Amino acid sequence: MAIGQFQQQRFSFDSYAVGTNLSIIGRFDYKIYENSENGYKIYTFDIERIIDEDGFEHEAADQISVTGYYEVNEHCAVLPSKVTGVVAAYRGEKQLKADTVEFIEPATDEGIISFLSCGIIKGVGEKTARNIVSGYKSGSGHVEGFGSKTLEIIKNEPLSLTRIRGISPDKARVIHDSYMENMEYQNVMIFFQKFGVSSAKAMKIYNTFKGTSIAIAEQNPYMFANIRGFGFKSCDEIAKKLGIDPHSIFRLESALKSVLETAEADGHCYLFKDRLLEMTAKALSDETDTISAAELEEAYVRMVKTGNFVNLTYSENQESFEAVYTKEMYKMEYETAVAIKEIVRCQPDVRMCHVDKLIEEFEAIRGFELESMQKEAVKAVFDTNLLILTGSAGSGKTTTVECMIYVLQRYFENQEEMSFMLAAPTGKAAKRLTEITGFEAMTLHRLLQFSYENKGFFYRQGNELPYDLIVVDESSMLSIDLAHALFTAISPGTAVVMIGDTQQLPSVGAGNVLDDMIKSGIIRTVKLNVIKRQADGSGIISNANRIINGEMPEIINENKDFFIIEEEDKNRVIKKTLEALTRLMTGYNYTIDDVQVICPQKTSEIGTYEMNKAIQELINPAAADKAEIKRGNSTFREGDKVIHLSNNYESPHYHKDPLTGRYVAEENCGVFNGDIGRIMEISQISEAGDASGDDDVNSTIASEKRVAVQYDDFIIIYQINELEEIDLAYSLTVHKMQGSQCEAAIILCHMRNYIMLNRNLGYTAVTRAKRMACIIGQKKAVKVMVSNVKINERNSMLCELLRI
Repeated sequence: MAIGQFQQQRFSFDSYAVGTNLSIIGRFDYKIYENSENGYKIYTFDIERIIDEDGFEHEAADQISVTGYYEVNEHCAVLPSKVTGVVAAYRGEKQLKADTVEFIEPATDEGIISFLSCGIIKGVGEKTARNIVSGYKSGSGHVEGFGSKTLEIIKNEPLSLTRIRGISPDKARVIHDSYMENMEYQNVMIFFQKFGVSSAKAMKIYNTFKGTSIAIAEQNPYMFANIRGFGFKSCDEIAKKLGIDPHSIFRLESALKSVLETAEADGHCYLFKDRLLEMTAKALSDETDTISAAELEEAYVRMVKTGNFVNLTYSENQESFEAVYTKEMYKMEYETAVAIKEIVRCQPDVRMCHVDKLIEEFEAIRGFELESMQKEAVKAVFDTNLLILTGSAGSGKTTTVECMIYVLQRYFENQEEMSFMLAAPTGKAAKRLTEITGFEAMTLHRLLQFSYENKGFFYRQGNELPYDLIVVDESSMLSIDLAHALFTAISPGTAVVMIGDTQQLPSVGAGNVLDDMIKSGIIRTVKLNVIKRQADGSGIISNANRIINGEMPEIINENKDFFIIEEEDKNRVIKKTLEALTRLMTGYNYTIDDVQVICPQKTSEIGTYEMNKAIQELINPAAADKAEIKRGNSTFREGDKVIHLSNNYESPHYHKDPLTGRYVAEENCGVFNGDIGRIMEISQISEAGDASGDDDVNSTIASEKRVAVQYDDFIIIYQINELEEIDLAYSLTVHKMQGSQCEAAIILCHMRNYIMLNRNLGYTAVTRAKRMACIIGQKKAVKVMVSNVKINERNSMLCELLRI
C-alpha cells in the first residue's frame, strides 16, 4: 500500500464526494436497522483510517452509517474491519454503501486473548484464552501456548488444543465449531465478492449451503442452480470467474438439465435424446471452444445412471425413439396417470333416480330446454366417477354444470347431504364461475390448501379432499404439475367433472392434460355441439367459432359487440389502441379493470412490454402525489394494474388496519400465476408487530420501500428484490389471459407477430371478451391467423400412460 506524506493528516469522511470509491478501517458499533426478509442492514461504524482511491491511507475519527447485506455478529464487532464501498448520501447525510466487508483478525497475543474472551467462542473465558495463547505453569513445567498461531490452530487443527488444561477433544471441537459458525458468513461473502457475485446472490448461497459454500463453488458451482433466482447461466458466470474448466462434467450435466427444464417451461414433459443433445451442444459451444458429442454423451449417461434423468425407449412406425425426462417430471406424469386410472376404476354404485324428471324441474325454473347432449352429460354423473364435459364457446357447458348440481342436490336431499366444490386453475376463472353459477368456487391452489409448514399442499395422497363431487372449470389450463397435485388428492370415491375447451391454447405449464385425457379413450367424454348463445345475436361467440373453423370473422349490422379496425402501420396500431381504450372508458363507461388489451406476444413494438408503457402513460401518468419505483425497464406507480407472474405459495396475506395504517398479517398465504391486482401503496410500509414500523428506522433509507398490491380480497407486500414477480397488466398476452374474462377486449393482430398467429390463439383471445371485442391490425394478419391450424406440438405421454 502506498503511504504518502499526508499519512498522519486527519481526513473527514464528509470531505469525499458522493460516488467516490473508498475503503475504511475501524469497528462496527451497533445495528440501527435490519430488513429480516432480504437481509439488508444499516450499522453505525467508527472510522479509524480511510484509504482513498489512490491507495493513500489517512487517519480519521468519524462515525458514519454503513449499509449493505452483511451480518456483523455482536462479538465480531470487537475486531477491526475493512469495509470497501461507495460514498452515498441520504437526506444530506453521507454513508458508505458497502461492497465488501473484511474482518481483520488480531495479530498480537493480547489482541487474540481479548478476541477469544469476548464471548464469540463458547466456553472460553479470559483465563482459558490466556492459557491457549500465552501458556501457563503446571506441575511438570511450563506449557507453551500457541501465540500468534492460535486462530490458525482453532480453524485447522482444533484437536491440538487438548494439550491445554481443561480442554477435552469435545470442547476443542466446540471451540472450532463456535469460531467457524461466527466467522464463516463473512468468509463466504468476501470469497464471492472477489468474483463479482452480488451480495444478494452470495447471501442466498450462504443461506443454502452455509460453511460448505466455498468448497462447493470451487468444486461444482453448478449446484447453485437449485437455488431460487439462479439458473445455468448464473452458475456458468460464477464458474468462469472461478476458472472452472468449460469441459467440466458438472457443467455439461447442468447444461443438459437446464435445456430439459427450459423445454418444460415451453410446455414439453420430455425431449427426444437427439434433440436434447443437439440443443445442449449449441448452448455450450462458442467460436473458441466446442463441446464434443462424446463429452455430452458421457454426461447424459451419468445423468441417467444417477437417476437425475429418466429415459424411455419406444418404437413407432418401425423407428426407435428415446424420450428423456427429468426425474421430477416423469414422477408427476406417471403418478398423475395412476391416480386418474384409480378414479376411473372406482365406478359409483348404480343410483336409481328419476333424472329426467329432475332435469325438467331445472328447465322449468330456468325457462328453457337443454340440448340432448347437455342432458346426456347430466345423466352421466350418475354412472361414472370421472366425466369430461367439453365444447366450444357458447355451447352451454356452465349451464350444464348448474343442472348437474341441481339434480344431485335434489337427489341427495332426502337421503344424505352431498358436499361439492367448484374450482378453476386461476382466481379470475374461479370468480367468473361463482358469478355464473351462484355457487362458491375457488382456485385449485386454495382448494388443495398449501401448507407453509409442510412446504406442500395440505390435501394430498393420504389426506384426500373431503367432497362427494368436484367440478373443475377451464381444465384446458391444467399443467401436469397442477393436475398431479389435484388428482393425487382426490379419493377414488369422489366424482369429478372436468370442464374445458380443447380448442383454446394449451396450458402455460408443461403438458397437454385435458387433450391427453380425452384422447386416451378411457374417460367418459361428452362434447356439446350446439352453440346456444348464437341465438342471442352474439358477434363474439359467432366470430370465435368462425375463427376456430378457419373462417374470417365478420361484422354484421345487428352485432354490436364485435368490431374490426384495420391498420397497416404498426406504430399507428398503438395510437388506435389508445384511442379505442379511451373511447371504451368515456363513451361506454368501462373502467381500466373492465378493459383488457391482448397481444400475441411480449416483445415487438406492439407487444405487451411496449403497450403497457403506452397505456400506463395514458391511464396512470407520473404525478407528484404518486410514489413510483423502477425495476429493470419497468416503472411501477401507485394505482397501476399489475399481474403476478408465478406461483408463490409462501407470500403471507395482509389487510390494512384503517385505524393504525399498519398492515396486519392474516392466516392465509399464497399468490399465484395470473392473479391481477392494483398497487395501492409504495412506501416504507410497516407491519403490525414489526420493528420496522418505527418512523425513524423507516425513514433511514429510501431504497427500503415496499410495494403493497391489493388483489381480490387480500394484500401482498413485495420487497424490492421481489418485484420481478409482478408486471404491469394493462396489456397481457393471450396465454396470461387464459382462464380469465373481461368486459371488453382489444386484440392486436399484426404481421409483426407472425410467428404467434394461429387459430387457437385467435379463438382464445376473442372468447376472453364478455360484452365487447375489437380486433385492431392488418386484415392480412387476421387471414394468416384463421388459416394457421398448426400449433406447437407438445411432448407428453399421459395419453399412453393412461392406456396401459
